[in-house]
Amino acid sequence: MYRIGICDDDKELCSGLEEQIYFIAKELSVKAEVEVWHSGESIVNDLQKGTQLDLIFLDIELVQADGIVVGKFIRNEMEDINTHIVYISSRQTYAMQLFKIQPLDFLVKPISDAQIKEVLSRSIKQRQSLKSCFEYQKGGAIFRIPTKDIAYLTSMDKKIRLVTREGEEEFYGKLKNMIEELPADFMMIHKSYIINQLYVSEYAYDCVKMSDGTVLNISKPYRKEIRGKLKQYRRAEMYGEL
Repeated sequence: MYRIGICDDDKELCSGLEEQIYFIAKELSVKAEVEVWHSGESIVNDLQKGTQLDLIFLDIELVQADGIVVGKFIRNEMEDINTHIVYISSRQTYAMQLFKIQPLDFLVKPISDAQIKEVLSRSIKQRQSLKSCFEYQKGGAIFRIPTKDIAYLTSMDKKIRLVTREGEEEFYGKLKNMIEELPADFMMIHKSYIINQLYVSEYAYDCVKMSDGTVLNISKPYRKEIRGKLKQYRRAEMYGEL
């Protein structure tokens, strides 16, 4: 499911844009879910509560918390560098203000079907290519690592420890947001642990042993789901489907 947000105080524009997105997503054979907000405050509030989006069409000229404020909140406060932001505006005078927010695109109203199709296609392609790599931010720089090299991730407070075949890295972030950016080989087994099934050497009802010898607990809410996923994975491995 591709999760798309629209935030604009023009309700008529939002309704039309929502229809355009669903129609074009169907053309592209993409299952889309669109959610609409009419103020910067409302989308910020829902993002703080855990709403996750792949792509946001964000109006710059919102009345109070404008699109630039919302974009800075996403990038700086939430430390989210992966959600694609497409700014929409009736004017073309914002280029320098948007530079640090790194939007995917900037569209001037009215927005055509062709523009939406191009942006949506590009967003999906970039998302798919990122599935093979994991991005994280540290010290103002962005790093990329092949997901196949990641054994597991753990978190304590806001610090993430990423363990690879070669060593480990630490950076700040929210673990619950990262499972969405990782391929199907990865599973969340605890609110503080994400594992790569490729690096599990031993599995028990309440814990897994990783290839480096580390034992990680599986919390109760995840046990049934994890058992089912591991069975499917082992079956696929047995029949050469991986």
